Amino acid sequence: MQALIGSQLEEAGWRQGSVVSAADIQQLIDIIDNISFTENLVLLVASQSCDIANNNIDTDPYIELSVARKIEVPKGHLTHNKNPRTLHTHIICRTNDENVSTEECLELRAFEKTAILKENLVGLQPDSDSLLEDRQLKSYVAWLAARYSRPALPTTFNNRIRAADPKDKLRSKVKKSNEQLMGIYVEIIPDAEIKDDASYNVNLLGLLPAGFAGDSSKAENTINAYATVLRNAGMEVTSAVRTEDQISLAVIKRFKRFYYDDLSMKEETPPPPETQNIL
Repeated sequence: MQALIGSQLEEAGWRQGSVVSAADIQQLIDIIDNISFTENLVLLVASQSCDIANNNIDTDPYIELSVARKIEVPKGHLTHNKNPRTLHTHIICRTNDENVSTEECLELRAFEKTAILKENLVGLQPDSDSLLEDRQLKSYVAWLAARYSRPALPTTFNNRIRAADPKDKLRSKVKKSNEQLMGIYVEIIPDAEIKDDASYNVNLLGLLPAGFAGDSSKAENTINAYATVLRNAGMEVTSAVRTEDQISLAVIKRFKRFYYDDLSMKEETPPPPETQNIL
């Protein structure tokens, strides 16, 4: 029976992003270290779906869980994997009216994770009334990966931005305006350390969701604010806002995700031709 434990969990519906029901959280809380039950506590399955379904408990004995807390209002600069330390997302919750659903906003912190033995989930099922939708699931998975795989930018590049905004005034302004965008990306030329008398050329890209048809002025204002920060640091900047379906894979491969928070140590949480008008 134990040899098929992964199959049991898969058949019960456990997948990456599954939500543990409130009743089952209370059952599991006694075996989870350093977490106390509160009304705003939510547990999301962080383990990859194939790892959950793996029957070899010698290689995959545990299910990893992210600890989430319910919040009233999400902050735009913490949504869509914009911050590698904190994620604001939401789950869809059914109500007594089958035609009506609500959104429950959640906050996750990278350090708040736990793991339980697979056997502790046997006999339990995910919360059928709570769902992490596909776009939110992709954002959550990307956020989990970014903790370990986010790209390193040249130290000189980072230091020049810090020097141009030593009190984080521009950074704070940028964070407040960063709501619509799915992500902000940079192509740095050269992508290397440079001497004091040299400068960087930067292509700055803001990505909106595929098919976005709304007013993009807030997103454009955000990118302009980022461009101002980079120009104040002595960089040449070309900027643009595009939807995900307007950018080819060949273009996006040249860019790196730009996490402005990584530039602050106080956070708790002649150019080649192609640099001209490439976006």
